[in-house]
Amino acid sequence: MAVSYLVHGADESYYTGKLEAYLRAKGIPYDMRRFGPASMRHCSKHTGVVQVPQVECSDGTWLVDSTLIIDYFERLRPEPRIDPKDESVRFISLLLEDYADEWLWRPAMHFRWSYPESARLVSGWLAEHLEEVPLPMFAKKAFWRWRQRRVFVRGDGVDGDTWRSTEDCYLDTLRVLEPIFTSRPYLLGERPTQADFGFFGPMFRHFFCDPTPARIMRKRAPAVHEWVARMWNINPSKVEAAPIPDRLDPLLDPLLEEVGRTYLPYLAATEAAFARREKTVSYQAKGVPWREPVKPYRVWCLSQLRQSFETLSDPAARSMETSLGKEAYGILSSRSTVRVPEVVSTLPIESRDQTRKPVDSWWR
Repeated sequence: MAVSYLVHGADESYYTGKLEAYLRAKGIPYDMRRFGPASMRHCSKHTGVVQVPQVECSDGTWLVDSTLIIDYFERLRPEPRIDPKDESVRFISLLLEDYADEWLWRPAMHFRWSYPESARLVSGWLAEHLEEVPLPMFAKKAFWRWRQRRVFVRGDGVDGDTWRSTEDCYLDTLRVLEPIFTSRPYLLGERPTQADFGFFGPMFRHFFCDPTPARIMRKRAPAVHEWVARMWNINPSKVEAAPIPDRLDPLLDPLLEEVGRTYLPYLAATEAAFARREKTVSYQAKGVPWREPVKPYRVWCLSQLRQSFETLSDPAARSMETSLGKEAYGILSSRSTVRVPEVVSTLPIESRDQTRKPVDSWWR
């Protein structure tokens, strides 16, 4: 009997949207269950993680973390393939997926919760997830606005000094993506890769759907807007009909320069602060000083990128110095001096240590 999949997630969720697009592209059937307090207790009992999405498999196993889930399915059901065969293209695809997953999170949360129009709309959607909580609707909406701003906006370093830089992250991303999607259907070529699904997370459920950033996208980047719809309309036959990307072209240069100049140094600063057992990390990005909580998950992200980098042949590895810059090359080619935090067990998860308290992977 074939295994079936139940996705515990949300229509508003960054990473749920990313995972859904991937499952649709691969032709993997699934059912959705909207998260709530009871469903999160159910999930975390089995996985030890309080987050969405999580996948409950009919054989009793579980899948968590959108990046690891995609990697799992690429091994379990490799066709139609979204994993590039060329080693350099594959590494860049994984790097861009990670960048979109982690670096675009801040502007996505800022535009959603700092602007009243978007905050009112999305707090209403999220309030519906608390139907089992005996509070009036206005109180549930107020809870979500207070919690998300405290944790994911002000708590993530967005204030009067960094507000503009946060928004520039989104605007600059649109600027570099627009010529790419004007010239081809997907980030690296004619077929979607991990990079497309990574960018789809913030671009779909936040920037495409939330009123304030959606207006900006429609005005400034219609080709990006079209790509979002294309990603949601994808299916296995469309993937199979397109060639797998096998080279990198100059249209990617501005995006790769930004990743090398900003994101990888941020990951390195986070790792250094984590090694010193500090609670916050300070760094420079886009000419602005930042201070935010140390997120051990992102120490794990850097370790995963280094593992992928280590598999590259010497010519491919050296080409990354040209694409990403010397500082980025040094970060990727160096070895971690810290004990990398454990994120999840190898997928699928069959059982977990019940003595450990469930955690939100972003903060662990």
